[in-house]
Parts: sequence; C-alpha cells; structure tokens
Amino acid sequence: MVTAPRQFFAIVDQETGVRIAWRVVVADRWWSRLRGLLGRAGLDEGEALVLSPCSAIHTLAMRFPIDVLFLDQQGMIRCARRAVPPWRLGPICRGSVVAVELPVGTIDRYSLEPGRMLRIQQEGSDAP
Repeated sequence: MVTAPRQFFAIVDQETGVRIAWRVVVADRWWSRLRGLLGRAGLDEGEALVLSPCSAIHTLAMRFPIDVLFLDQQGMIRCARRAVPPWRLGPICRGSVVAVELPVGTIDRYSLEPGRMLRIQQEGSDAP
C-alpha cells in the first residue's frame, strides 16, 4: 500500500525567523475545528493546533489550559490570551480569521503580543 507523504507545518515569527511551533496540526474543516484538542491530555513544546477559519474558541471538556493567539488575514496577532483554563466559553477576538492553540507559556517565552506577524508554513519534517 502506498501512502501519501506526511505534511508538516510550522509557525514562524516573521520578525525574528524563530519557529514558535514545529508540530502543527491545521484544522480547517468543520469537524476538525469542532473536535479541536478534545481527548488530548496536553500539548508538548513545539505543538500547536491552528483553527481556520476561527475568531472564537471554547475549552469546554478540555483537561488543560492553553495559550491562544488570534491572527488576522495577514498573519498579524490581533489578540493573545495566556493560560485560558478548561471549561470556558471564549475568548472571542474580532477581526481574526485564525486561532492558534499553544502550550501554556508559549506567549511569554516568545514575547508574542498583538501586532507581531506570524507565518504558518509547510515544512519537510517535524524537527525543531
């Protein structure tokens, strides 16, 4: 049986060139966005879930807190929410088209604030 090569994505800070996440799952279908991180025990460093299109999230039935970035069409961070706890509705970020769910501490580790530009890119491997 022949299988298609696995696609890997990364999130890169356009200003510094630093990879924020290198094991990125893109959820761009209704079901994958709805499922999100449900059933996961956590996110490891370098992991992220990109929800597209998305301007609001929930953490209902999740088991762990997450950092969340909301990006506009150009990849600019519109909102950054640290340590969003489980079992919450929201946050919502007007003007965003993508939500990026990350391990807690990622926003502070990389100084990710509104106005910063990020790029989601396809890569050849999942190595940092």
